Amino acid sequence: VIREAFDQIEAQTRALKPPAADNELTVQVYVTVALKWLIPRLHDFEKRYPDMKVRLSTSYFDWELDQKHVDAGFILARQPSPEHHHRTLFRSMLTPVCAPGLLTGRNALQSPEDLRKHKLLYVYTAEEDWHIWLEAAGVTGIKLSDRLAFDSYILAQEAAIEGRGVAMTIGPFATEEIKMGRLVEPFSLRVPHRHSWLFACTAENRAKPKIKRFEDWLIKQIAADPALEPYRDKGKSR
Repeated sequence: VIREAFDQIEAQTRALKPPAADNELTVQVYVTVALKWLIPRLHDFEKRYPDMKVRLSTSYFDWELDQKHVDAGFILARQPSPEHHHRTLFRSMLTPVCAPGLLTGRNALQSPEDLRKHKLLYVYTAEEDWHIWLEAAGVTGIKLSDRLAFDSYILAQEAAIEGRGVAMTIGPFATEEIKMGRLVEPFSLRVPHRHSWLFACTAENRAKPKIKRFEDWLIKQIAADPALEPYRDKGKSR
C-alpha cells in the first residue's frame, strides 16, 4: 500500500516537471567510473558540443538502468532488460590490488594462498567478485571480513592504498594509482567478470540526438584509450 502511494506521488511529481530539454542529458554512472575514467574526458565532450548540458548521477546501489530518472547509463548491468538498448563498451576483469608494502615482510603476498593472511576489501553489493577470482585462482576456504565493507570500488581502493587490505578492481580504474606506485597488482591473474560494461538507454529513446551523440562520443573515447586494450571487446548492441 505504501509503495503504491509513493508511486502515485512520484508519477504526479514527474507530470508537474517540464520535459527535459533536448540539450540536457542525465547519465547514470558509478562513482568509481565517473572519477577514474569519465570526468577527466568530459572536457572533450563539452568542447565538441558546447550547447550540451551533462548531468552525472552517481547515487545508485542498484546495477540496472534507472530509466525513470536518467536518459542513459554507463553501467555494469546484471540482468539487461530486453526493453533497453545495450551496447557493450568493454569487458570487466577482476584484478586484486594492494599497497606496495604488502609485497614484503613476514606476510608478504607471493601467491594467492597468502591472501589468507590479509583482509579482503570488498563492495557489499558485489561480494561475488572475490569468490569468482578465488575460485579461478584455486583458493578455497577464505571468508570475507564482516567488519569492513564499502558501497563503491573507489572506497575499497582507497582503503587498499592505506594498507588496510587487498581490494578488487573491475576494470582499468586503478591505472593511475599503479603508475604512481600507490597500488600494485600482486598477481598476474585477471579473471573475466560475469558482466561487461555497457552503454544503456530505453529502446524508444535510442534515436534521440542527444543520446546518440553521447553514445558515439563514448565509443570513440573508449577506442582511443590504450589502457583499455586488455579489456576491449568489439562494440555490439542489442
